[in-house]
Amino acid sequence: MKGLLKKDLALLANTGKIYVGVSLFCMVLGLVNEDMRDFSLSFLVIMFSLAAPSTLSYDEFDNGMPWLMTLSADRSVYAKEKYLLSILLGLAGAVVAVILGVLVFQINPFQGGSDSQIAILVAFFFTSGLMLAVMIPAKLKFGPEKSRVIVMGLVIAAWIVVFAGKYLLESLGINLSGAIESLEKIPNAAVILVLLAFYGICMSVSYFCSARILEKKEF
Repeated sequence: MKGLLKKDLALLANTGKIYVGVSLFCMVLGLVNEDMRDFSLSFLVIMFSLAAPSTLSYDEFDNGMPWLMTLSADRSVYAKEKYLLSILLGLAGAVVAVILGVLVFQINPFQGGSDSQIAILVAFFFTSGLMLAVMIPAKLKFGPEKSRVIVMGLVIAAWIVVFAGKYLLESLGINLSGAIESLEKIPNAAVILVLLAFYGICMSVSYFCSARILEKKEF
């Protein structure tokens, strides 16, 4: 697994200028508009996390997967490495976001309340985990091109479900504003623990799906 991690990190290093450029853009965006600071910092977490599935395209380039499968690392180890890489990159994005927030935006990441920077970053870390839990198995099963269509379709379906659910709840007379206000009263520590627990569950289920897909796939 160590060799696979070195390979993927070397591949991502070749595109390092892109991540530096996006980080600078997020910094400028936050300096120009204070209301965009939380979004710009949280976007870094998602951007770093979603860099991991791009390595799958590099692996499949020029019929590279059959060669990788002849190495000492078996298919389950290959799948584990992709998820480990995703987690490490997500954490790296969170660290960069915290450093940027403290040094540039003068934000205290441990402040309490609904504006807690740590809670917001964990929420976006969880969001990136949901996206990765779908993207990695989809890419392994259908390849880079078809997986983009499938993921886009799932995103559209998710939005439809959200808006349909909102309309249904409102038609039933349920006060969404009151429900949201009650959720804001939950301690940040409890929210963070719940999100991290769900993140672990989603990534674990996704890993077993990916490992099974690789075991059945012929190269």
